Amino acid sequence: MRVIGTAGHVDHGKSTLIRALTGIDPDRLQEEKDRGMTIDLGFAWLQLPSGQEVSIVDVPGHERFIKNMLAGIGGIDIALLVVAADEGVMPQTREHLAILDLLGIRSGVVAVTKRDLVDEEWLELVQAEMEEVLSATTLAGAPILPVSSTTREGLDELLAELDRLLAVERQRRQTGWPRLPVDRVFTMSGFGTVVTGTLIDGELRLGQEAELLPSGHRARIRGLQSHRKRVEVAPGGTRVAANLSGIATEEIERGEVLTSPGWLRPTRVIDVRLRVVRDAPRALPHNAQVTFHTGAAEALGKVALLDNSELKADEAGMAQIRLDRPIAAVKGDLFVIRLPAPNITIGGGTIVDEHPKRHRRFQERVLAQLRVLERGTPDEVLVQTLQAREPADLGELAKRAASTVAETQVLVRGLVDRGAVIAMDGSGGLSSTTLLVSAQGWQRIASSTQGSLDAYHGQHPLRRGMPREELRARLGIDARAFARIERELLARGIAAGDGPFIRSPGFGVELSPEDERRAGDLVQALVAAGTSPPGRADLAGRFGVSDELVDVLIDRGQLVQVAPDLVYERGSYEGIVERIRELIRESGPVTVAQVRDAFDTSRKYALAILEHLDNSKVTRRVGDERVLA
Repeated sequence: MRVIGTAGHVDHGKSTLIRALTGIDPDRLQEEKDRGMTIDLGFAWLQLPSGQEVSIVDVPGHERFIKNMLAGIGGIDIALLVVAADEGVMPQTREHLAILDLLGIRSGVVAVTKRDLVDEEWLELVQAEMEEVLSATTLAGAPILPVSSTTREGLDELLAELDRLLAVERQRRQTGWPRLPVDRVFTMSGFGTVVTGTLIDGELRLGQEAELLPSGHRARIRGLQSHRKRVEVAPGGTRVAANLSGIATEEIERGEVLTSPGWLRPTRVIDVRLRVVRDAPRALPHNAQVTFHTGAAEALGKVALLDNSELKADEAGMAQIRLDRPIAAVKGDLFVIRLPAPNITIGGGTIVDEHPKRHRRFQERVLAQLRVLERGTPDEVLVQTLQAREPADLGELAKRAASTVAETQVLVRGLVDRGAVIAMDGSGGLSSTTLLVSAQGWQRIASSTQGSLDAYHGQHPLRRGMPREELRARLGIDARAFARIERELLARGIAAGDGPFIRSPGFGVELSPEDERRAGDLVQALVAAGTSPPGRADLAGRFGVSDELVDVLIDRGQLVQVAPDLVYERGSYEGIVERIRELIRESGPVTVAQVRDAFDTSRKYALAILEHLDNSKVTRRVGDERVLA
């Protein structure tokens, strides 16, 4: 199903023309009927001569209601630009046409209404003026048809032309995820909350769970209609009314996006390609305050020009727009900006990155990255999207690229084959959970790992390696991703695992002759101390050894740590263990006091030894006694 959107100056007969074509009055508000002027969006539908059914969005023409016009015009397939024959081109004719141009609407027809009120010579002048105005826009060459809603002259020709234009399929960008920008919210008696909009992506299904963004409210779709007909599935490109359960109308605002949960993240900062309209009365300066419109959403924003000091009429450049409220948008969405004073449309363009970092101006590296995101090949764009926040799993990358997992898999497979992307998945395949990093990103990770380990070994030559958590923190990688990154580092020989530590593959602890001498003195002293050695805290002062040297001797097996502050010489320890085994075999279960007396030591040492043996599964505690495990 396709969508036609009207455009044109106030009082040029848009709503009257829609009534003549469809028999439906698009002015639904009593205030509109009383004033004889459209002030909000109106909706109708029509069956064309070919039999295809189309939706019509009728927009207000008065300058005070441009924001309402913008809420409904974004999802249309073709434009029906209305110009009154007795007035010709007027200010909102030009502004609406500029908006259509900014939104990339390339198909449309101009209906010159009220042709029964003017003579042929005047009509020809209006048509000639219209051709000239259209010539510099995306609607250049669009057919211009004189009509009269009163006499119905020209209406058949207009319907035929609409039918012809709609026979050409508009190539819409499809993300695979449903997105319904909400342009109307109301309560229907007996049904509850209803939202309407043009479904610009994906499809909505009866019964599915849905999310409204940016509010984050959840609801379930308990009814779907298109042109007041119930449907089970609403495909992309159609006008849809969705009856939602579990949410009140007061919780929903125009401009929210109805979608499936979990993939779309609202944003308050966007990078854009921005173009100023051709007939702008003044340049757009850096840091200009604007109103920002995309889909049905509106927000206040500040425009930071990244490659210009100002943009004059018909000039374009890269910009970052910071908004006063979050919006739900994706890369590639079109937008319009207006100046608050004077209240005019100044420009618009395309969203290049919906979740950027804050940029400094006039940075060529940043501008080059944005140009790739804007005009690069699908492969280049995907790699750039990955590099913005890597590593990332394939499913997350698909969401950030506003694509489906299946489409992303195809692109990633080719990138992996060419070595542009590294895929980390134990199964060797590509799934939504496969961790990805660009070749450039992997080089950074590998280089940073090597540098961090080498520096650590230089600072701590007596330590076996760096604790895993410390390396993870230095690399700035979350714990879930780090486990797979570590496996890849080990598999590629960039690092080596050593128990709870990570080290450089060629690293090993080597003691200096002086350290070897001190180590020998320490070991002999512990042998002499027998079952009552000094605590680790005393060793540094008494023997001039560091904690790290003690750890080296533990790693070598010369010492055994039985408690955080207590180590034994290996031979002494093994003798103690064997003596405790003999005591239990000969006399049965032993207590701490019995072990203390047997070794002529204190309770502190006896208790530490027994708890260590419990943990080592040599003994097992039963009440206050120990038995062999």
